Amino acid sequence: MAMRFLACLLLLLAAPAVHAQIYKCSEGGKTRFSDKPITDCKSQTVQGEVQAPAPVAEPAAPKKGQKKKVEVPKAVVEADRKCAAMTQEYRRLQRSSDEASRDRMQAMRSEYAACR
Repeated sequence: MAMRFLACLLLLLAAPAVHAQIYKCSEGGKTRFSDKPITDCKSQTVQGEVQAPAPVAEPAAPKKGQKKKVEVPKAVVEADRKCAAMTQEYRRLQRSSDEASRDRMQAMRSEYAACR
């Protein structure tokens, strides 16, 4: 609630800063703009609405039935492959009841935890 109030307060305080008077002076083929009246020239007040920048075009959607290609870094692919192999081995070791399997599972737990 406090964050919303703070955001609204900041917007209200920023509004007067956005509304500013602009003066235009055309003299000798040169045009100057200023936020204060230009004394050595007959100034004109510029009025108009501020236009928002043009929206950025969205990338084209893939055609129906066409899948979007995503680049996956080799490190991610390799980590996924390693995790899949570890998961398979860990499940196989869980089904075994001998001491060596339990020792191997204990050694794998820290590495296997990163795969979850």
